[in-house]
Amino acid sequence: MTRTFLALVAFVAAIAVVPAADAPKVSPRAEALDLLLIGGEKSTRLELRVEIDEKSIPAIWDETFAKLFAFYDRNADGALDKAEAARLPAAFALRQVLWGQIAALVGDAPAWGDLDLNNDGKVGADELADFYRRAGLGGVLVGVGKPPATDRLTEALVKALDANKNGKVEEAEWKAAPDVLRKLDKNDDELIGPGELVDRIAYPGALGSALLMAPTPNTKPGAVTDALPFVVLPLRTADTQWASTVAVRREVGKRPAIPTDKLLALRANPAATAWHAKFGKGAVVEPVGGKPPANGRLVLAEGNLRVELRADGGKLAEQVVTARKRFLTAFAECDADSDGALDAKELGATKAARFQPLLFADRNGDGKLDQNELTAWLDLQEQIAKGHVFLTVLDHGAGLYELLDADRDGSLSVRELRTAWDRLKASGGVTDGAFDRAKLPRHLIATVSHGHPQHAIGKPVRGGPEWFQAMDRNGDGDVSPREFTGTREVFDKLDLDKDGLLSAEEAARVTRF
Repeated sequence: MTRTFLALVAFVAAIAVVPAADAPKVSPRAEALDLLLIGGEKSTRLELRVEIDEKSIPAIWDETFAKLFAFYDRNADGALDKAEAARLPAAFALRQVLWGQIAALVGDAPAWGDLDLNNDGKVGADELADFYRRAGLGGVLVGVGKPPATDRLTEALVKALDANKNGKVEEAEWKAAPDVLRKLDKNDDELIGPGELVDRIAYPGALGSALLMAPTPNTKPGAVTDALPFVVLPLRTADTQWASTVAVRREVGKRPAIPTDKLLALRANPAATAWHAKFGKGAVVEPVGGKPPANGRLVLAEGNLRVELRADGGKLAEQVVTARKRFLTAFAECDADSDGALDAKELGATKAARFQPLLFADRNGDGKLDQNELTAWLDLQEQIAKGHVFLTVLDHGAGLYELLDADRDGSLSVRELRTAWDRLKASGGVTDGAFDRAKLPRHLIATVSHGHPQHAIGKPVRGGPEWFQAMDRNGDGDVSPREFTGTREVFDKLDLDKDGLLSAEEAARVTRF
């Protein structure tokens, strides 16, 4: 008895000193998208908080990762073994949902070594979430693009306005801009569009679909991304590779060096600028703690850099609903015996080809795909789509057209041309009484949307009574004498400032004609 007892004590003591598996080294995550502006003398942080139905995008992705884990944890034991993990979608496949491709099962499953962070032979929910965050998911995705016609539009405007052909556009020539450019108005809509300045031009001509990720040690150089005046900071706050990238970019740009500890402090301390985008019944942007701007756009001027942001409801919600209906309709068509499941024979039919990749959704392992299993998979796709918010950033560079297009509707109105000289001076784009192209600010025009934006160019918020908006046929926010349907005598009475245009403010004062 004594020997048995002593042996048992020795055994217990032995296993007591065996160390438990280390907890997964999972990094905390940020609650917002952080952009570090590096184009000026100093670097500043712009924080963008995005919510859908009052829930932050990272929080929505937390729910998504939890549901993704539960879906693939087929035996519901709270961990993924190698067989279960082998069914996980690639990060690339999850990103394809952004384009409305909810069945884009592309790419290899994550490598086991990238999932099992503590080498305990299983993958927990935190490890799964951390893997996808390291792959760039879990927050707002950023896409960038470089519109190709910026320089050509600037050159066309300068050529048209330089009446004396001395290579300069001086104040008097700018004051004549409405009359001079009217000759280029080919469709006679009292607007000057990009295509009237440069033949066969698409504007803006870039979708901003080049995905921009936070810098990592493996980040490859890119002509568009390396030239950007900002860096996306990683969602995982423990990742600090971005500081080295910023230091290199500043050195290449011949800007003053910033010590690493001060760069890292930019993230630890409150952001210099914090914006809020809200989606739900509508889509709005506003300063954190402030109110939505009247024109629907937020603007940040940092040195010679101008950043603008608008919100767009996006295409994704509608795309996912359409895709779900398509799958359910196809399922019913393929279910030849109407038993609510696709068996091997039915799955072998040509028209059932789209369901072949979904056999991993056969959770009960009976070799069939039943409607409940398909519905569970479609529910998961909807959850994945829910957090796919996209920030499209178009780098227009030092564009004159963008400076003049004050309301961002993609056209130059009479009022915008009349005020062009004043805006040029205010922007610093004038030297010795003439337009100075080298002094133009660099424009980053951004759109935050659920999925890809519905409109490449935003629709400005227009005011005024209904009769005014009905008369404003070209949608420039003013009513010209040609658009006004009353007599010229009445127009002149309503035109209080006698500038030859009726503004929304002037129209709002009218009680009756």
